[in-house]
This record gives sequence, structure tokens and C-alpha cells, in this order.
Amino acid sequence: MPGWDASAYLANAHGWLSNLYLIENFRAPLISWIIAGIWTITGENWETVKFMPALFVLGSGLILYFALKRHKGALFAFAVTALTMLNTQVIGDSTQIQTEPLSLFFVALTLFFIKSDKATHWFLAGVTIGLTFASRYPIVIQSFIIVLVEFLFIRKNFTLASQAIVGLLLVLGITATAVYLKTGTFQTALEKDTHLSIIPSPYYIENSINIWGFAFLLVPVALVFRRTYTDSYNYTFLSWFAVGLLFWSADTSVISDVDRFRYVIQFMPAVYFLAILGVENIIHYLKEIHLVKTARTQL
Repeated sequence: MPGWDASAYLANAHGWLSNLYLIENFRAPLISWIIAGIWTITGENWETVKFMPALFVLGSGLILYFALKRHKGALFAFAVTALTMLNTQVIGDSTQIQTEPLSLFFVALTLFFIKSDKATHWFLAGVTIGLTFASRYPIVIQSFIIVLVEFLFIRKNFTLASQAIVGLLLVLGITATAVYLKTGTFQTALEKDTHLSIIPSPYYIENSINIWGFAFLLVPVALVFRRTYTDSYNYTFLSWFAVGLLFWSADTSVISDVDRFRYVIQFMPAVYFLAILGVENIIHYLKEIHLVKTARTQL
């Protein structure tokens, strides 16, 4: 049976479909819109949408793989994607009617579009930032930072950035207007869930192995190698990881460990990217040592 959050999204979908009030109007609307759309075809039954989150998770994996393969190669892309998809939290959330799989999908899609010089792709990246917002309000920060870093440090093209802004404003306008017309207000969270501290909590570092597994130990390895910072492609993932970790570490709302764990799945690809980058850096370092030793023996 659906849990409380899932029940709220299902009830909101009924409200949108039947032109009734929303039981919890602070919830991001996109998942309820998708459910309502499916119900127009199948009729209102929660079992017809229970596999929807799994489809978004699978889609996220495919998008992530092809986004990374362009620059890092098939093996690197497969390793990052496999670690992300096999994470127990990701697997668990894929079985629940939650916004985490949906927002993960749109963050990954944002990454896919901005790794391109095409203006249409950047417009679509702006659209996917907006859809990230509509799927889970606070996660928009992660999609936005991905695009911002790509623009500032890699593309440096104002035409591309303007296309992204147009796409973003379009979706934000539609989302905010639809919710306001439906509810008479636009609320993104309950007051008790909006407490942030300027001093980050060590919670996620202390529980890093439980959340990301022993692969997390390779993240510091990536961070200490100079090679990580000489390739501008990595800046997107460094920023994505830092912003995601700092934001949720600053959250002082009273929530359970289960909630804290599921809040971080959207930047799991960034964590595992840095972990595999750490492995790649070690291999590159060992090869350099071998080449130096070989050159010395030849002298």
C-alpha cells in the first residue's frame, strides 16, 4: 500500500483530475500531473502507476550513461551508471511513488543537454531545470548549478545561456501559474521543513558509507589529484557534488534517517563520478611512475 507521501501525491492527482482541492498544496505538482494523465486513460487506480518511478530510474541510468560516454568513454560511463543504479537507496526509491526518481531523471537530462553546443539543447536544458523544480522544488538548485558551471567555466557562450533562461522561465511560469490558479497560493514547503543552518551538519559525512558504500572512500582520492582540476569537464560534477552535499547538510529540519538518506539520490551520479575518477587518477599515476622508471633504466 502507498505510504503517506505517496498517498498525498495520489490524492493531489485526484484533485487535479476532478477539479477538486489539493489535500497538500505545498507538494511539487509534476508527479501528480503525470499520475492524473495516466489515470485519464486507465481510470483512478494506484496500481496502474506504481511502476512509474522505476521507469524514471531506468531512464535516468540510460541518460547518465550516454551523457558520460561522450567524454569519458564507455567503461567509465558504465561504472558510474552501474554504481548509481545499484545503490540500495535508488533501488528502494524506485519502488515507491515518490518525487526522488522523477527529479533524478530531470537532473540527469539537464546534464545530457548541456554537454552540447547546440542552442536547442540548451533551451531544453532550461526546460529540464524547470521540470526539476516542478518535480521536487529544492532539487532545482542542483540542475541550476550544473548549467551555471557549464556556462561559466566551459561554454562561456551567452547565446546558449539565454536559451536556457528562456526554457527555464517558460516552465517556471507555467508551473507557478497553474498551482496559483488551483490553490490561490504558491507554497513550496511547510514552515517546519525550511530550517537551514550556516554551519553544515556532519551527518552525511558520518553516514557516507551507509549511503554510498565504500566507493565514497575514493572521492577524497579524486579531490587530491591535480589531474581532477586540469580537465574542465570535471567542474560540473565537482560543483554538483559540493552544492548537493552542502545544501542537505545545512538542512536542520527534524526528519528521519530514512528521509535523510533518500534526499541525496539526485547527486549520487556526481558522487560515483568522483569515485571512478579517483580510480582513473590512481591508474594514470601508476602509469606515469612506470614510464619514469622505464626511462631511467634506459638511461
